[in-house]
Amino acid sequence: MHPYIELGNLKLQLYYPMFFIGFAAALLISYALRERFGIGKKDIFGAGLFGLIGLFFGAKFFYFLSKLPEVFGDFCAFRTKLDADFSGTMDYLLGGMVFYGGLLGFLFGMWIYARRMGLNFMKFADIATPGFPLAHAFGRVGCFLNGCCYGVEYHGPLAVHYPADTLDRELCAVPRFPVQLIEAGLNIICFTVLLYLALKWNKKACGRLLGIYLSYYIIVRFILEFFRGDEIRGKVGILSTSQIISLLLIPASVWLLVSRKGREEHPDN
Repeated sequence: MHPYIELGNLKLQLYYPMFFIGFAAALLISYALRERFGIGKKDIFGAGLFGLIGLFFGAKFFYFLSKLPEVFGDFCAFRTKLDADFSGTMDYLLGGMVFYGGLLGFLFGMWIYARRMGLNFMKFADIATPGFPLAHAFGRVGCFLNGCCYGVEYHGPLAVHYPADTLDRELCAVPRFPVQLIEAGLNIICFTVLLYLALKWNKKACGRLLGIYLSYYIIVRFILEFFRGDEIRGKVGILSTSQIISLLLIPASVWLLVSRKGREEHPDN
């Protein structure tokens, strides 16, 4: 694992270039599909920009929310820590990102763009959805290289032994389950299926691609959370924050799969 790349005196965490490579790849997929879904070039990049802004704020906001139970659980200790180290405490509250927050933020950003331009949001959802698992796969490889979002202690086949120069020095103490790479592989499978369906359905998808993706990822993420070893993602009772969000998203995924409203609004020509 190589958590950093060095650019002169600057050390850059590898997660960020991996994320932007994934985002660029997803944007290129959407650009290649644009004519099949009847979306113009400028709208692809406009919606992508709005989505990227929403992704950043959504991922940070949900990370902040995941920390609130700890803050309110011992508020006096939190106030003491805040007074002693303000910048360190703010990094604790805002230093990470939550995927579900980024996904919802991205969709919200695209919705704002579609609304401002008088366009149908479901078209943007359809054309962007195959790129979600592709970008996420790159992001999870970045997590693996970075030494974050790591797995539980594991001594079986494919166990990962982190070196001492990872971000979390305690990781090198025991071998870990390669949960980041497993999730990356499952995302690539999802991307392949969604891309095939996007090419087959074209304008007839009307939200079903997003419904399929959410349904698939909800199951995958809920299960994989049991193999995560990092406590930073937050827990409420026996469930992690991401497992709770997964459960809350089930109605939305079912509605996207079964609703016919959007399908009747998108003629083939």
